[in-house]
Amino acid sequence: MGKLSRGARFLLCTEGTPIVTVRPLQRVLGQPTAWLVGIGVAIGSGIFRTPGDVAGTLGSPAAIIVAWLLGGVVVTIQGLVTAELGTRFGRAGGEYVFLKEAYGDFVAFFFGWAYTLFIIGGGLATIAAAFGDFACKLFALPGAGASGWFGAAAVGFVVLVNLAGLRTGAVVQNLLTLLKLAAMAAIVVAGFGWGTQDLIAAPVSNPTGGGGAASLLLALPAALLPILWSYDGATDSVKLAEEVRDVRRALPRALVGAAALLTVVYGLVNLALLRVLPATDLAASESAPAAAMTALFGEAGGRAMLIVAMIVCLGALSSTLLATIRVTFALARDGLAPRWLARMSKSQAPAPALLLAAGFAILLVLQRSFQQVLGIYFFASAILFGLSYASLIVFRRREEAFPQHAFRCPAGELCAVLLIALHLALAAHIAADQPTDALWSLVLLAAIGVSYAAWRRSAALRGRR
Repeated sequence: MGKLSRGARFLLCTEGTPIVTVRPLQRVLGQPTAWLVGIGVAIGSGIFRTPGDVAGTLGSPAAIIVAWLLGGVVVTIQGLVTAELGTRFGRAGGEYVFLKEAYGDFVAFFFGWAYTLFIIGGGLATIAAAFGDFACKLFALPGAGASGWFGAAAVGFVVLVNLAGLRTGAVVQNLLTLLKLAAMAAIVVAGFGWGTQDLIAAPVSNPTGGGGAASLLLALPAALLPILWSYDGATDSVKLAEEVRDVRRALPRALVGAAALLTVVYGLVNLALLRVLPATDLAASESAPAAAMTALFGEAGGRAMLIVAMIVCLGALSSTLLATIRVTFALARDGLAPRWLARMSKSQAPAPALLLAAGFAILLVLQRSFQQVLGIYFFASAILFGLSYASLIVFRRREEAFPQHAFRCPAGELCAVLLIALHLALAAHIAADQPTDALWSLVLLAAIGVSYAAWRRSAALRGRR
C-alpha cells in the first residue's frame, strides 16, 4: 500500500470501507473566529439583491421587516439544533458527519460529493461571478469575459490565502468579515441619517395580492425563500468543529451569536433602505443598497457601493472556502473519496481538496454555467438538510442517556420537526416551481448511487491487495 504524505495512512475498517487516517487536527480557532465564519459566509451578494425581491413580494415596510425577523428566528433554531449535533461529535464536516452517523455511508457519500461539487464549487462560482460583475461595473468594462476572469482571480486569491494554513485563512476571513460589518453599519448610518421616508406613514400594499393582511400572509412564504437564502451559511462554522477550542462552549455561542447578529444587521439594513427608498422603488432596484446610496449621494454613492459589494463578495468567498472544504476533507478521511483529498499540511491546509474545489469553481465561473448546477442541487439539498436536522431525533431515540459532553438544544425534537417541515415545504416549492431541476436532482441521486456502488466495490478490491 502507498503511503500518504505527512503521516497519513490507508486502513480498512471491519465493514470493508477504506479509511484514511491523518494526524489529529489541532484546535487552534477560538470562539470569535467561529462566530465570524458564520457571519462571513452568510453576508454575501444576497443582501444586495434580496431586499428588492422581498419588497416586490410584500410591498409593506412593516411586513418586510417582520419577514426578515422571521428569517432570523428560523436561523436561530437551525443554530440551536446544529449546536447539539456539532458538539455530539466535534468532528470536521458538519452535516456530513451527522448524516453518516445517523443513516450510514450512502447518504454521507451522496451529501459529501454533491456538496463538494455543487455547493462548494457552484456556490463559489456564484459569489465569484457576482464579484466579477461588480468589478466590471466599477471599471466600466463590457462583456462577460472580463467578469469571468475577475471572478476567477478572486477565487485564486482566497485559495492562496487558505493554502497558507488555517491560521492565515482565519485571520484574513476575520478581517474581511469585520470590513463587511463596517460596510453594513455605514449603510445603516447613511440611511437613518440622510433618509427622509416616513416608515410609520408608509402605505400597506401587496403587489402580488391586492393589499390587506390576508394577502400579506399569503405572500409571506414566497418572501421567506430569498430571505433564508441570505441567511444561508450562518451555521457553517460547525464544519470547523474539530479545530475549535472548547467546542462544547464555543460552538453553541458562535452559532446562536451569528444568527442573532445577522438578524439585527439585516433588520437594520432593510429599515435603512426603506428610509431612503419607498417599497415600490426598492422592488424595482437590481441592487437595493446601490440604488439607495445613489439616491442619497449621486454617482459617487453608487460607485462606493460597488466597492463595498466587491469586499462583501471577497469576504464571502474566503469564509465559504475556509469552512465548507472540511466536508471534502472529512469525506476523503472516511474513505468515501480518493485518499489524496485527505492530505492536510502541518498548518492545517487541505491543499488537494482546496485545489479541486477551486478548479471546479473557476471552470464554472468562466463557462457561466453555475446557475444550472445550483438549480439542480437545490431540491436534493433541501431533502438532505432536512434529514440532517432529523438526525437529532434519531440520536436522541437511539441513546439511553444524553451525552454529557454535548450541548442540549432546548425543545430539541420540536425544533428539529419544525426544520424538517420547513425543508419539506422548500423541496415541494422547488419541485412545483422548477420541476426540471427537481427531476435532474433525482437523476443526480441515481448517478451518485451507482457511483457509490462502484466505489464500494473498488474499495473492497483495494482492501484485498
